[in-house]
Amino acid sequence: MDKFEKWLNKTLMPLASKMNKNHFISALSEAFMRCMPLTLGIALLTIIGYFPVPAWVDFLNSIGLAQHFSAVIGAVTSALAIYVTYNFAYSYVNRHEYNGHTAGLLSIASLLMLMPQIITVPVVKNIPTEFPKSAVVDSVSNVEAFQTVYTGSTGLIVAIIIGFIVSLVYIQLSKRNLVIKLPAGVPPMVVDSLSPAIISMVIFCLMFGIRVGFSYTPFHDIFNFSTQLIQAPLTGAVANPWVLMGIFTFGNFLWFFGIHPNLIGGILNPLLLTMSYANIDAYAAGKPVPYLQMMIVFAVGANAWGGSGNTYGLVISMFTAKSERYKQLLKLGAIPSIFNISEPLLFGLPMMLNPIFFIPLVFQPAILGTVALGLAKILYITNLNPMTALLPWTTPAPVRMAISGGLPFLIIFAICLVLNVLIYYPFFKVAYNKALEEEKAAVELEGSETA
Repeated sequence: MDKFEKWLNKTLMPLASKMNKNHFISALSEAFMRCMPLTLGIALLTIIGYFPVPAWVDFLNSIGLAQHFSAVIGAVTSALAIYVTYNFAYSYVNRHEYNGHTAGLLSIASLLMLMPQIITVPVVKNIPTEFPKSAVVDSVSNVEAFQTVYTGSTGLIVAIIIGFIVSLVYIQLSKRNLVIKLPAGVPPMVVDSLSPAIISMVIFCLMFGIRVGFSYTPFHDIFNFSTQLIQAPLTGAVANPWVLMGIFTFGNFLWFFGIHPNLIGGILNPLLLTMSYANIDAYAAGKPVPYLQMMIVFAVGANAWGGSGNTYGLVISMFTAKSERYKQLLKLGAIPSIFNISEPLLFGLPMMLNPIFFIPLVFQPAILGTVALGLAKILYITNLNPMTALLPWTTPAPVRMAISGGLPFLIIFAICLVLNVLIYYPFFKVAYNKALEEEKAAVELEGSETA
């Protein structure tokens, strides 16, 4: 273990340090974190509007409120790409000590410039008043509009790319002082508004060139290009439950050696969000969610309850401890763990660089994810409520499970929780027996010194 630890410190730690200092990864993580007030803000309305009780949903439809819940939630989910591209450009440019707000606005404008802005709508004549009957399409009308398919999760990859391009161009041109210089007496607000005008022209000309260039390709626009060649293959790989379990297992492996798994999360989040919002869109339309297995693995098997390491089982095991050390640690770590905050236990035991806890910490996602998938197949779960993706990450697991899939999902959770305890208990027993011996030895030593 010592040799292995030295090898990891020599190879992984420098890589992790470089990635943490990387402006792209840091700005990307910050971009999604800055979106949290939006998703958390609509969490309550999400629960009310999509509570998994058919009678309640029918009632909302009957009084005309369902469409308003959909509109409010859609204001966040259907415009996610716009929020992310602004946040990314703002964060990236700010890190280079330039005006992040201007870069963010230019990024939004650039994203909208590249979108298709014409929607073809059929004009129908002889609209039937009784059904079933067929209508006749008289003509086709072009309507100017931005499609939410591009402003939402589907446009997320393009939003990140555009935010990055705009940021790079903005920083490079600012370094070369390609700005309009105004007299000293001009108010700062006016200076901030007018000085980057030339930079804006260069960026918009670049976006015009990109738009025209893609129009001559079989993809027609950058969004189709991204979906077909970048986003779809990556999403397909991550949507595989075994790949997803492997990613989370590797994240916990890094945690064991003191490397925060957010390192992986910054790269993985755009794909997970894309799939989550695709699930939400399908569910809101009354269709089965397309990424059901991803939901099951993510909700039950991948650090979704108790924080990193699925520490609910550890907390329950700690109730058996006779060691004073672990009794006190239980008081400190139990409540945070209920709300998916595992750091008090990770650092308090400690679990990091502690060979006793290597197996339960690292392999929980793979074990519980596999069991959850098997149980979902046995219970024939064909659909879940994906709106729980908008709940705060601190939502206790039983609450999330009940809203996600009702009684069947609570059954899966209960079985996985028992398994979680069984995995943790033997390793924890070794740890607390060792601590108990140390405490007894300390008491005996103190007694002999007193005598």
